[in-house]
Formats: sequence, C-alpha cells, structure tokens
Amino acid sequence: MGSITKAAEEERAAAVAEGEEEWSDEAVVYVNGVRRVLPDGLAHLTLLQYLRDIGLRGTKLGCGEGGCGACTVMVSCYDRTTKKSQHFAINACLAPLYSVEGMHIITVEGLGDRQRGLHPVQESLANAHGSQCGFCTPGFVMSMYALLRSSKQPPTEDQIEDSLAGNLCRCTGYRPIIDAFRVFAKTDNSVYTNSSSENTNGQAICPSTGKPCSCRNEADVNANESSLSLPVKRYSPCSYNEIDGNAYDERELIFPPELQLRKVAPLKLNGFDGIRWYRPLKLKQVLNLKSCYPDAKLVIGNSEVGVETKFKNAQYKVMISVTHVPELNILEAKEDGIQIGSSVRLAQLQNFLKRVIVERESHETSSCQAIVRQLKWFAGTQIRNVASVGGNICTASPISDLNPLWIATGARFQIIDVRGNVRTTLAKDFFLGYRKVDIKPDEILLSVILPWTRPLEYVKEFKQAHRREDDIALVNAGMRVYLREAEGNQIISDVSIVYGGVAVVPLRAPKTESFLTGKKWGSGLLNDAFDLLKEDIPLSENAPGGMIEFRRSLTLSFFFKFFLSVTHEMNIKGLLKDGLHGTHLSAVQSYSRPVTVATQGYEMVRQGTSVGQPMVHMSAMLQVTGEAEYTDDTPTPPNTLHAALVLSKKAHARILSIDDSLAKSSPGFAGLFLSKDVPGANHTGPIIHDEEVFASEVVTCVGQIIGIVVADTHDNAKNAANKVHIEYSELPAVLSIEEAVKVGSFHPNTKKCLVKGDVEKCFLLGACDRVISGEVRVGGQEHFYMEPQGTLVWPVDSGNEIHMVSSTQAPQKHQKYVANVLGLPLSKVVCKTKRIGGGFGGKETRAAIYAAAVAVPSYCLRRPVKLILDRDIDMVTSGQRHSFLGKYKVGFTNDGKILAVDLEIYNNGGNSLDLSLAVLERAMLHSDNVYDISNIRVSGQVCFTNFPSNTAFRGFGGPQGMLIVENWIHHMATELQRSPEEIKELNFHDDGVVLHYGQLLKNCRIGSVWNELKASCNFMEARKAISCFNANNRWRKRGIAMVPTKFGISFTAKFMNQAGALVQVYTDGTVLVTHGGVEMGQGLHTKVAQVAATSFNIPLSSVFISETSTDKVPNASPTAASASSDLYGAAVLDACQQIKARMEPIASRGTHNSFAELAQACYMERVDLSAHGFYATPDIGFDWTTGKGSPFHYFTYGAAFAEVEIDTLTGDFHTRTADVVMDLGFSINPAIDIGQIEGAFIQGLGWVAMEELKWGDDNHKWIRPGHLFTSGPGSYKIPSVNDIPLNFKVSLLKGVPNPKVIHSSKAVGEPPFFLGSAVLFAIKDAIFAARAEEGYSDWFPLDNPATPERIRMACVDSITKKFADVYYRPKLSV
Repeated sequence: MGSITKAAEEERAAAVAEGEEEWSDEAVVYVNGVRRVLPDGLAHLTLLQYLRDIGLRGTKLGCGEGGCGACTVMVSCYDRTTKKSQHFAINACLAPLYSVEGMHIITVEGLGDRQRGLHPVQESLANAHGSQCGFCTPGFVMSMYALLRSSKQPPTEDQIEDSLAGNLCRCTGYRPIIDAFRVFAKTDNSVYTNSSSENTNGQAICPSTGKPCSCRNEADVNANESSLSLPVKRYSPCSYNEIDGNAYDERELIFPPELQLRKVAPLKLNGFDGIRWYRPLKLKQVLNLKSCYPDAKLVIGNSEVGVETKFKNAQYKVMISVTHVPELNILEAKEDGIQIGSSVRLAQLQNFLKRVIVERESHETSSCQAIVRQLKWFAGTQIRNVASVGGNICTASPISDLNPLWIATGARFQIIDVRGNVRTTLAKDFFLGYRKVDIKPDEILLSVILPWTRPLEYVKEFKQAHRREDDIALVNAGMRVYLREAEGNQIISDVSIVYGGVAVVPLRAPKTESFLTGKKWGSGLLNDAFDLLKEDIPLSENAPGGMIEFRRSLTLSFFFKFFLSVTHEMNIKGLLKDGLHGTHLSAVQSYSRPVTVATQGYEMVRQGTSVGQPMVHMSAMLQVTGEAEYTDDTPTPPNTLHAALVLSKKAHARILSIDDSLAKSSPGFAGLFLSKDVPGANHTGPIIHDEEVFASEVVTCVGQIIGIVVADTHDNAKNAANKVHIEYSELPAVLSIEEAVKVGSFHPNTKKCLVKGDVEKCFLLGACDRVISGEVRVGGQEHFYMEPQGTLVWPVDSGNEIHMVSSTQAPQKHQKYVANVLGLPLSKVVCKTKRIGGGFGGKETRAAIYAAAVAVPSYCLRRPVKLILDRDIDMVTSGQRHSFLGKYKVGFTNDGKILAVDLEIYNNGGNSLDLSLAVLERAMLHSDNVYDISNIRVSGQVCFTNFPSNTAFRGFGGPQGMLIVENWIHHMATELQRSPEEIKELNFHDDGVVLHYGQLLKNCRIGSVWNELKASCNFMEARKAISCFNANNRWRKRGIAMVPTKFGISFTAKFMNQAGALVQVYTDGTVLVTHGGVEMGQGLHTKVAQVAATSFNIPLSSVFISETSTDKVPNASPTAASASSDLYGAAVLDACQQIKARMEPIASRGTHNSFAELAQACYMERVDLSAHGFYATPDIGFDWTTGKGSPFHYFTYGAAFAEVEIDTLTGDFHTRTADVVMDLGFSINPAIDIGQIEGAFIQGLGWVAMEELKWGDDNHKWIRPGHLFTSGPGSYKIPSVNDIPLNFKVSLLKGVPNPKVIHSSKAVGEPPFFLGSAVLFAIKDAIFAARAEEGYSDWFPLDNPATPERIRMACVDSITKKFADVYYRPKLSV
C-alpha cells in the first residue's frame, strides 16, 4: 500500500505542477540530416548512449565525464531572437538525450565516409598523419568541424588550438593534428605559394618559422632530406549563411528547415525508474514545477549532474531543463552593471564580455576582463558551450574558478521563490558550507548582477592547476582593490581578497582586508599582509587535496602578484612615482601562448615500391570517418548480456560474507558469479599463477575482482553490482615501497644483482676524489589509453568452443587465461583483435584477467557477455607504470670521470608479480644509460604492496632505471660545479665497451646523435640566452638540458623473440597478410604491409591486413618491447620469399604484364600461393644466475634538448623548445616513426612533469587507505594541446643503416619515451637559477613528476620559507 500511495501522491504532484499547460511528449531531433522522433521513456539516457544504440559508433566513450573529448559531436540550434543558427561542439557523454530536442546533431559519420568521400577536415587529418590509434580522432574532427561551421571568417591558428583544448590524444603528441587543421586557418596564401620566398642562397623560407626549410626543395628519391610539413592544400569556405554557417563541401548538411519553422513546446518526458524530465518555456512553469518538486534538479549543461549520477551514484527523480526560459537567459549591460541570467552559458558570457570590453571605458570593465581571462582556462570548449553561470554558482564547488571572482567584484545574486518574490543577496553571503548555498527548496537563482568597476578600481583573477588547460584549480583567487588619491598618495579605500580551493567555501581574508583598508598603497604593506594572510587562510595537515605547504604558499604568491600588477598598472597611468623594477615585471606578465611551430627532418631511403616512404597509416581513412571498429563497436550477437565487476573496497582484508539479495532483485539482473562458479582454475598469471580471477577468501588491494554481475544492459549490470554487499575483516596493509623495504615485504625470488668490476675495492682504496650518495623517487604513470579495457566473449556450439573479441596487445594471453579458467584446451579458444585504441603496455597482461572473468558467465549461461570498463574502474583495477625507489652511491674524479657506482633499486610490484620482475630486470640492465662505468653493482628487488598489480608500460622499466642514472649524473655535476652535459660527454660509451651485464657494444652511435643535437639546438648560444634572461627576470626563470638514451631492443626473455605470419596471394594480385602483432596506432600493420608490397613489387594498396587472431597465427608473443616491426616484418618477408621462390619458374617466362597476371598463371599451374613465415631473433641470450650474456639484439640511440620557462611564484611552466635526434637506421616509414617519437616524447613529458598518481597511503592520509584518488581525467592530467613545446623539432640521423634488422631499420616505439625527461632536467636547471637568487647553489632533489607543487616549493624565497624549509620534498606516492 505504501508504494501505491506514494505513486498516487507523485501523480497528483505532477498534475499540479503541470497545471493547465499543454505539455508535449513529442521530442524531435535531426541526426546527420535524418529526422528522428525520440520515444518517451529515455530520460535516463545520454546523447552518446542513444547515438551508439542507433548504430552511430564513430562517437566514442572515452571517460564519461567530459574530460577527453572522444564523444564530441556538433549541435546546431536556431536562435529565434537573432534569427541565426548556432553551431557548437558538446560532449555527448554528458548531454541528456532530451536536452538536444529541436536541434540538429552532426556526428563524424555525417561529414563523410569512404563511399561518399571525405570532408576536407577528415582528409587533411588523415593525410597529415594525425591519426594513430584513431580512438580520439572522431572527437578532434568534430571539434574542428564545429569551429569551422560557427566561424563567419576562417579561424586563426590560436582559435584552432583553443578549440581543441577539450580533446585529449595519447598517441600523436598533437603536432600532426595541429598541422592538419592549420590549413583551415586565416592566412595569406601567397606566403606558401610565392616562389620569391627564398633567401639569398636560394633556400625556401618557411612561412611558419621565417627560417630556411626543406619543405619545398624536395628533389628526388634516395638519401634525400625531407620534411613531413609538406606544402598542403589550404582550405577556405565555399559559402556562408547565418543559418548553416560555413560550408567547406558541397555535401555539407544544412540546418533542417523544419527546426527553423517548428513551434517550440514545453516538454514532459519520462525515463527509467520513475525519472521525470521537464523542459518549461516560461519562468512561471519553472516555479510551478519547483513548488511541487522542491528536490527537483535544475539542469542546463549537465556537466556536474552528469558526473554526480554516473560516478557518485546520485539519483534525481525530477529534472527540470531551464535552457529555454527567456528570463533565465538574459544577458544585458545596464547602468548599474551587467545582468547575467542563471542559464547563460559560459561561452556566451565569454563572448558577451569580450564585446563589452571593447565597447566601454576600460576602467569600467576591470572585472569583465578578469572573468574573461579566468574563463579561458575554465574546462574545455565543449563544457563551456553548455555549462551555465547559475549551475557553476549553485554547485558551490570549493574550487569553482568564478565564485571567488563574484565575491571579490561585489556581485549580487537575484533569487526568486515559487510565489514570484525576488530577493537580492551579495555573493559573499551566498555560500554557506560544503555544496550548500543560500537558496531554499522553493527558490531558484534568477540572475547575477556584475557591477561596473570605477576609476582606480582593479580586479585580478588567479588560478593554479596541475595542467593549464581544461583542469580544475588547486588554488584560485579573485582580488579587488579600490584606491583614492590623497595628498599625492594612493590610499586603499576598499579591498576584497577571496580564495578558492582552501576551504569548503570561497574564503575571504577578513583580517588582511581590514588591515589594508585605509593604508597607503606601497611595498611596506607586504610583510604584514603576508603574516595576516597566513592567519586568514589556515589549512590543516590532512586537509582534503593535500599539498598544504604549496597551497598556502600560493595564497601569498597570488597576493604578491596582485600587488605588483596593480602597482605596475598605476605606474603606467602615471599615478605612482615608483614603478616596478624591471626584473619584477616577470611576475605580472600573464601567460600567452604563441602558436606551435614544428619541423621534422629525415632521410628518405626508398626500397622497392613502398619501404622507406612516409605512407599514411592504412586505417587512417577509416579512423577519421568513424568507420574503424574497436571492441565496443563490434556488433553484438543476439541475447548478449552486459557485465560489471564487483570489486574490493579494502586494501587488505578477509572476506566474511557476500550478500547478493538486493542485486538479485535489481532490474535486468541475470547472475552473479564468484570464485565458486569457476569451472576450471581460479588462479592465473602471466609468469607465475599468484593471482585469483575472483578473490575467494582474502582481498589484497582495493579494486581486486571479487565477482562479476551480468544483466541485460550495461547500466543495469552496474546498478546490480553496486548492490552486492560485502563484509570484511581488515588486515594490515603495506602501502609504499619504503614500508615494504622496512618490513621485508617482497615478492618471492625477485632479488637480482648485476656486477662489473669491484665496487667495494674502488671505494675503499680511495681512488675516488669525491663520493656522493642519495635517493631518487620515481613516480608511476597511468597508461590512459583512449579506449578503455573491453572484451566480448561468446560460446560456440553451446560452449564446446569459446570465441572473443578483445582490446588487447596479447591475444594469446587472453586465449591462455580463458582456457585456464574454463578448463578448455587452447585449441578451443579463439581471441581476435581488429585494432585497439592505444595500449602502451597496459593491455599486455592486465587485460587478460577481464577476459577470464567475463568468460565464466558466458560459459556457464551459454550466452554472449560483453564488458567495457568505465574509465574510473579501468584506472583503479588495471595497474600502472611501476614507481621506483633508487639509492645510489657514486665515486668519481675531480675531472668528472665516473669510477664506481653502487645502486639499490626497488619497484612497487603491487599485489601480484605480473611482469614486475622483468620490469625490474630491464631497469637494472639500463642502469648505465650511455655511460661507461668501470665498477658498478646494481641490486634490485620487487616489493609486494597492497595496490593493484603494476604492469608493463612503454619503456618497461628502462626509463625508470635511466632516470635514476641521470639524477646522480646531475648530482655529480652540481658537486663539481660543471654543466651536466660536460659530465655526460666525458663518460659516453664507445664501440668495444663491455657493458655491466657482459654484452659487447657494437655500432654505438650516441656520439653522433649527441653532436648532431648539440649543433641543431645551438646549445652554447641557448645557454648564453637563458643566462641573460634569468639575470633580467626575478620571478620567471628559464632552463635547458640535454638528455641521451640507449634502449636495448629485444624481449629480455629469449623465448619471446619469435614471430609467425601468414601471407596469401590471391588471383587478382592482391595480398592478405595475417601476423601475430596487434595494431594499436603504432603503424605496425602499415609497416608490415610495406614490407610485403616491396617484396612482391606491388603497390601498398594491393596489400591488406584484416585482424590478429589466435586461430591464424598461434603462440604469438605480445605486441610489445618495440620489437614487433622487426619480428613480424621479418616473418612476413620470409613468407613472401617462399611464395616468390615458388612463383619464380613461371615469372621467369616473362609472359605476364602484372603481378595479378602472374598470380593467375601460378594458380593455373597449381602453385601454392600461401605461406607461413617465421622469424627468431638470433644471437641473444642472458643468464641471470651469472649475470652475463647478450640480452639485446641491438640498441636504439637518441638524445633530446629542452628549454622551459617556469613561474617561480606559482610553479607553472611551459616548454619553449624541444629538439629530438634519433638513430633509427633506414626508416621503413619515416612519417610513422616521427609520429612515434613525438607521441613518446609528449607521453614522457607527462610522466616527468605532469601526471601524478595519488594513492591513499601515509603521504596522503586524506585519501582512504589503498584507494586511487586520481581515477579519471578530472583529477589525472595527461598533456593536452596546450602542453606541447612551442617549437618542436624532430630529426632522424642520416646515413646509418642497421645491419641487424630487416631493411636496415630500427625499433622506435619505446626508445624516445625517456627523452621527455629533458623537460624535467630543464625545469631543474631553471629552479637552480631561482634558488641561486636566494643564495642556494647546492644539490637538491626533484622527484618526478615535477608538478607545479614541486617546482614552486623548490624555488625557495621568502614566501616558501614561511611554510617549509629550503630542502622540503613534497609528498609522492611511490
């Protein structure tokens, strides 16, 4: 009876709320020009879910929180006031389906495809090599397309880069994407086409850099210096009108006339589980609804509510979309200020304020200017296009970028109740507590009144985040001062200082404000103000967010910047006699990023029809059109169930009970499967079986799989999994390397040691003039492949066989894990992989446990089961790059020659061994980097901790080992007061050296690479230039660094260095190649196809590679270790040569005119045109018992130069220049190789300078023990478009064939990754300059990542000294 009564009450409330209005339930949208009527009952769906359900799979789910841009689509709507259409990009993953009613949605499929032809945006991106794995590609295409459609004039290059702020890419390093889209920019075409653009030597002048370049001097074939920045077709719109925007193609979709003419009606629709969706058109309707549903949620962009419902399990039964209410959309300049309706979008506000700033006196718009500047760094373009002013205010986030500014500017909020009464409150009185505001249940925020500023009134905004673009603030602030002139002095009449990110509400500084009021403006105020700010802005030791010392120092730094900025402005206006000293101006210069300039240089050595040429990625055309299929795009068989994991919430505990009663009654529930349900073996692992598929009695980390729920939909499976209740008895947990070492918590049999010479003797004999020692903490890194982990498993012949499609680098591992868990032979399990959206090692072994878990319900229920992980679950469960702890003792001469090194290194293995021992071993093997060390001992051990098992990641331990080396090299240089580059050169390896593991070094090219780089970057001039800059700038410093690398190529486990391939020639002359490697964006299929095309002397278009499958090529090693092109290229060549040998007798007759005719002739003669090729890497092997051998086939060498600039007051930095030189032999495909170098460098930059994992450990007690805080793009920041070097140069060493490998090439995937550390050491160089200003020139540690916190706290000054000592080392999860 209770539920019936409640339902009746809800119906009565609905009737009252709806009143006498005619509410429509007809929701019409157009999708790619096709009219669609949305049925009632879908209010719970997002636009992304709907698009994918109707078969438009080009729009991807990357994160589900609007943080990656993979789901970007363009939305067009008609503005009846202006009689114009608006076109803008949005995140489909956050947009409620019904929010786009009456709009035209264009997805990537609506632009073009292979059959209709590509749109210029798609074509340009493909041809510029701007798509690697391709998962993010449709999102980039749509962001660019929306910009073009919405711009009356062609956009500027700045606008293009800004429009991509909300899109992330993990593969390319962004450079080719920017180059691809630059052809749409507003420009003078003549500079690209006019032959007079040459210097006196007849060299072409690059229009981008103004320097000589080779992009138009390309002559012929062999040994020819080339550039990827070839002159390309520039695009301009062919038509424009106010309704359709710009058209670049005659097939452009127009805005549907029906939507122009259609009368807009109020909407009332429903969703799953009783959700009601209203879209009123009048303020009265909103107030009626609010009076009947006091708890109703008002939504506009859904950018906050969408995250709450998806990730925080928030439930809102009534949603009121207030996008169409005129009174809430007012945006008007009035006498007393600007009235801003609460529904006004942030992008609208931004554009309006820009116009106001131009139109009105500058003294009136100081607050407008501050808001515009703050909005530039507020979220991404897609979020700003939909998020509203009122939503941001009423969400009352402690880190809102705007709320401190509303308070500081004296803004007033107008609030209306359900009876129509309006009251006004000051912004400073509006925020009451954490997420609590001064709005009663029967009230809504109507508008904001932003007052004009007065003469001598200054408003400034401040924000510091981990990443400059599209990131939430660590600390932000709004500050205002109003001055009056008295007796020639400027007296502070009124002041407002407000901080965000330091308390549960925006926090004012009352004591400081009171002290300043009435005082004369001058530097004498600063020290007292600093002391009072310390009192006003307290932060407890374990305050949420951590970084206490840094955040408190920012509060003072911001005020200092404010003081200097106002002083400078008044001085310019002649209001102050004493202005800023020239060296202090750097504190007030706001960051302004010029457009990126990039060059690529390589030697093109063509071999046959294809090898050596910069061919476009074979899947690029499919990827830019959204036609490329990934695991989640695979059509599901009928009767497919969806899975969700039941995960541990404790770091170490005994499972007492599992209660599934609530889950069983959940809608769509089909089953819960636990360890007891496993038909075969529950224990598994890639090397030793020390991991349970489903935890049976004890959990050893948060995120460990306990069970798996299956249901009819993904959402129902998640809901049911959340209802499984587990009781635990907690056990002690080990949560760091240091703790593991202290208590002896190690994985069994993982202690290793490598020795060369006699370290002890060298130290004892006193041969070393100096000895240093120290510790290096190396942070971990999340893979953040754009495509989350996923698998689809289905039984064949009622479970006699199992087939699966998985996103994996190792289909054979999936086959093995699934066979093991089901008790089936390998011959009855098939795993197929078409392509994956990035892997980087994260899909080598960890992906297989998900396939094993999914296989259990599929086998038991005899139904297909699909599992696609949400981004947060993926990050919490799948493991990351290993963090390391290195302890060193180094002896050397006064001349800088290294004599002895004693290293202890530990890595954080997590709760299972996985590949951690192999990762440790490679780190040990790379613990010399490129340096000749006569006496060295490297010992290591894998720590067991209660974290998810860490795993392979690009470099596989090599970068961690080399980073430890480079740290002690820099320590040496500081000790000797010499440049690190000098010390490095003095100790380089050379041919004939025997390495510390017994391998004889041959073809060592580090000297050649280093010298070419040194000349390319003009190192000595760069050093002089930064010294000059640093002398003239107190608060900004620049630094430079050069870093070398030597990366061993081979799996360190000998048996894995083998490869198979199947080549089939058809009678039409086309060739189908199948091999054991997986295409994950690295261009493996393209390179392998080039090998086959050259071998058969046919065009690349005649070769096709479909998929990787365990039933075509058995027992394949994972696609990893950078060796896949070497291995599979050689295996394919072997197969091609077999076929060619069979064809030779017929070919020798010379009667055929084409390869197709030859193939037909061979067929008629019954010649076998199919062959299996095989390759095993020769001359390798290593014995860990003796610590000697030759684990590597050869080495890839490289070096990088970086120049950075840091803001010493905030820790902000940007990379001004990066110059990379790599030795890649004769490249099979220089375009793909350069793409790999750029992508690896930017990923390496992220590791050393941006990406910080924060776990619940002793250093982060504000996080629950064992939990991962940085579990999505909102809190974990990979580099964005804005983070790439301003000048990015990549060159390949010329004339250096590699005799060891097919076509004289070299491996490229992993070697360049470590070169990103040049940015870390350049940052450190800049910090040295900052510390020298305070008299500190000695060694200091700088852990990676060098986040703003670490940079700021290392730049010692009078502010940092108030909160930490000069050697303070910020906390790091290691």
